[in-house]
Amino acid sequence: MSTTDASTTMDADCENAFAIHIRHGHENDLPLIAEFDEMGGSRQQEIAAECCLVAEHGGETIAYASFQQAGLLGQPLLTYLCVAADLRGQGIGGRLVQAIQQIARGRMMLSSTEDWCAASQRIFIRLGWRKIGELAGVNKDGSTEYFYAIDLSPN
Repeated sequence: MSTTDASTTMDADCENAFAIHIRHGHENDLPLIAEFDEMGGSRQQEIAAECCLVAEHGGETIAYASFQQAGLLGQPLLTYLCVAADLRGQGIGGRLVQAIQQIARGRMMLSSTEDWCAASQRIFIRLGWRKIGELAGVNKDGSTEYFYAIDLSPN
């Protein structure tokens, strides 16, 4: 896999966008990710498999997104997306999702999010994902899980 570099790319929709660098995660990112990761667990396996991208700003790891190449029905699956709390709402999560979409291009990509996670839902909608289903009450907190897909095949 090649390293994805978005350090000079800005979201057109995001007035507050600032320069970030997106790259594959490394072992030394794990303690930095742990400082803001709300997903629980460790990203060690995803990093080892080169399935975790991180966003850096000013040399500091500020966000990550991980995926599985053949995660669901043999299609790429976006599994985790987390941005440091004080930097949310600035387009960083969307830029990480776009970078993973580039890796998955030519295929259908899938993901899911809880009904209360409006930020993820906005990212999916803005990037052209479509809601393909939901499972009511399946999460530990009783929330509904929404499933999304985007066709990344050439038109």
